[in-house]
Amino acid sequence: MQLLSTLVSFDLGNNGLNDIIPAWIGERLSNLRILRFQSNNFHEPISDTIYQLSGPDGLYDIYGQDSLQDIKGGREDEFDSGDLRLLRSVSLSANNLVGEIPDGLMELVQLQVLNLSQNHLTGRIPKKIGNLKQLETFDLSMNALSGAIPESLSDLYSLNSLNLSHNKFSGPIPSGNQLQTLTDPSIYEGNSGLCGKPLPNSCWEHKLPTKNRPIDDDEVHGESDWSWFYAGIGPGFVVGLLGVLGILLFKKSWRYAYFKFIESVCDKIWVKTTRLRRNFR
Repeated sequence: MQLLSTLVSFDLGNNGLNDIIPAWIGERLSNLRILRFQSNNFHEPISDTIYQLSGPDGLYDIYGQDSLQDIKGGREDEFDSGDLRLLRSVSLSANNLVGEIPDGLMELVQLQVLNLSQNHLTGRIPKKIGNLKQLETFDLSMNALSGAIPESLSDLYSLNSLNLSHNKFSGPIPSGNQLQTLTDPSIYEGNSGLCGKPLPNSCWEHKLPTKNRPIDDDEVHGESDWSWFYAGIGPGFVVGLLGVLGILLFKKSWRYAYFKFIESVCDKIWVKTTRLRRNFR
């Protein structure tokens, strides 16, 4: 298989294959345009070499010999083979894939469908997900992904189908742009750590107790700096006041000058106050 450098279509979907996805697919099959591995028992992390299949026309996920069933947005439209260039899709759902989502997938900038659901993926959603400007369907459901949903997800202006359910995501759900139109709470269900719209629980209600909430280094240093600041205000005021009183007590000339200055200020205030009263009469 590694010698088939001109191979265009590679379909092993819906079999009982129990193996790893070999790295040579991305390294040797440079002309591959159709790739289908879903509904098998592949395992081990996804190789970073998969992104080398971006090619001039991108990857497709085919659902028939002469026609293509469009899974974008849950539709079931039919496209003939002449329209294959309209769809660029990677679907590796329903396998036993483990490890993190490779950053290489974020280089497939022509992707319109990315389906990695029903695996055992861990780690976080790559922050570079915002690179996939053409992405319309994004499904990571039923994995073990964790951490915050990156803000860059809101940069996907073409996104119309999203499923992040049944993972271990936490924190506020990003808002803005296209995400505001995806109001179905089931998109995020099964993630007990998530909060914010469209879920019913607000992030204020969802805050963890301080003893259980993970705290980053910046927050620790920030709180420490402010604690020292407030702790130094009281002693600093006392020391400064005692210093002034000590000088006035032991330095007669300073004491005379200080009270003369106070008397001068009081006289000026009294004169201005008197003039203002006369002006209002």
